[in-house]
Amino acid sequence: SQPVTSDVLVATGGKMTLTCTVEDHEESSLQWSNPAQQTLYFGEKRALRDNRIQLVKSTKNELSISISNVALSDEGEYTCSIFTMPVRTAKAMVTVLGVPQEPQITGYDRPIRENQNAELRCTTSGSKPAANIRWYKGPEELEGEK
Repeated sequence: SQPVTSDVLVATGGKMTLTCTVEDHEESSLQWSNPAQQTLYFGEKRALRDNRIQLVKSTKNELSISISNVALSDEGEYTCSIFTMPVRTAKAMVTVLGVPQEPQITGYDRPIRENQNAELRCTTSGSKPAANIRWYKGPEELEGEK
């Protein structure tokens, strides 16, 4: 039968689990491979030397692995295969969200006189998708240039 997987959404630094199940097993092992088509696990055997990748469960009907300390580079399409004739596969799309850094405000180095213009800049990095930055003076939102 056809292997079954599901897509995963995970934040950078987090941990994800990839699960692949098959209904009626034939005498064949399940395999997980990464977007670069490198084998991660074949049954209970680790194929890629990456300590972040661990075996969660390996039975005739299921192969589950976990990847910890997830990076943006882990994003992509992972493939679960069962080596029947012909080979059957299922894809799991992994989407990695970037966690933004603390915002930094620059351009303020000394007190500003009344009625004098000042340009302040707020920046943050690491966000995926891009962060929305808003300025407030007390509870009131101010217009800013993006």
